[in-house]
Amino acid sequence: MATNNRIIDAHAMLGVENHLAMEVDELLRRMDVYGIEAAVARPMGAELVIDFVAGNDRLLSTPNRIFAWVTANPWAGVRALDELERCRDRGAVGLFLHPARQGFMPTEPMVVPLLEQATNFNWPVMFHTGTYVNADVLAVVELARRYPSVAFVAGFGGFADMWFEMPGAMAEVENLYLDLSMTWSAEIKQITTGSGADRVLYGSAEPRNRYPVTLRALDRLDLEGPQRQAILCDNVRRILKLP
Repeated sequence: MATNNRIIDAHAMLGVENHLAMEVDELLRRMDVYGIEAAVARPMGAELVIDFVAGNDRLLSTPNRIFAWVTANPWAGVRALDELERCRDRGAVGLFLHPARQGFMPTEPMVVPLLEQATNFNWPVMFHTGTYVNADVLAVVELARRYPSVAFVAGFGGFADMWFEMPGAMAEVENLYLDLSMTWSAEIKQITTGSGADRVLYGSAEPRNRYPVTLRALDRLDLEGPQRQAILCDNVRRILKLP
């Protein structure tokens, strides 16, 4: 599992959700063990659905090795837009939405103001994908068509109900990217071969998944050096405009 590549984790989680919990200090400890230079984290649990201001504050108060996918529930209307503007001013780098948890379909009209604001902020948007039926991969494809200037990331890569749609979905639109945090080597290989390594982001899904598991899945592919570097670091730096 040893690597000479720089590694940026494009999808970690902070907070508490049922049996899962992750605090900043523990995430940093795990990052140090596995040589992770930086991580981009998002809220989970109640801080994703209801207390999204508190969840965003948790992220925006972290050390400079952890960047923020912030969120706001589209049902909050104007309050959601005000929250995203506040987070933009505090250094957030992207928008995370979880249709299954937050209770909407990606193509519903209530989502439009948040996507337009993300477009204005020049933010990428990560959607949780793969939980039937709200977190539909093909709905995110439709949004990618409507907003061609926005980078859309399929969080969890369609796991567990819609992973098989990802290769075709990524062939349909050029601004859709795979978060490999819950995928396995065969799917990563198929997408890397079909759409290119520049469309794949390394993510850990810590604490739901683990650094050793996700790094090992990538190791099994025996990728060429530039491809591996693109997946582990370069793509997320480019898409999220990280320093």
